[in-house]
Amino acid sequence: MVTKKILTVFAAAGLIAIAGFTGCSKSKDAGNAQTAGAPGQEASQQGQGAPVVSNAVIVEDLKSRLKEKPNDPEVLWRLGDAYFDSKQFAEAADYYKKAIQFKPDETDIYNDLGLSVHYLGKSEEGLKYVEQGIKKNPYHQRIWLTKGFILAYGMGDLQGAKAAWEKAAALNPESQIGKAASEFLAQFNEKAKK
Repeated sequence: MVTKKILTVFAAAGLIAIAGFTGCSKSKDAGNAQTAGAPGQEASQQGQGAPVVSNAVIVEDLKSRLKEKPNDPEVLWRLGDAYFDSKQFAEAADYYKKAIQFKPDETDIYNDLGLSVHYLGKSEEGLKYVEQGIKKNPYHQRIWLTKGFILAYGMGDLQGAKAAWEKAAALNPESQIGKAASEFLAQFNEKAKK
């Protein structure tokens, strides 16, 4: 079946790429780079000769900050990122849900929460969070890429995924996210011809 072949190709080529683009927001205030917990930071620090800080250390630091300010949305969000990076998606989702209570208009948190819930095997619920984020900001490119990812990999809706990736690509074709969406579309179109 063509659908299974397309999903297999996407899975092989896309899971690694998509995690970097949709896993967590990179647009947050970096603050202390060692505790930000966003994907790619450890790698970029490593390339610059800076020490790599383990997620366990990051989590402990952020939890101690949370004791001082229990409702700090940035710390809650960063804790979600740290757990996400450690593939502890249930804990990540819990902290993202708490962060949304204090930053209900932050589309990136909905993106991160939706992807975390998807990785827990609850793609339909994850898609609902993504849709909420899209309602907050329909011009947020990353969330459209995530929507396509969840539709394709979690729900087998390739036509819906294609539409989401087209939207992501159209918003800014020259950005990293736009190029990733275009790559998914090219793979989709190539496999659909077969």
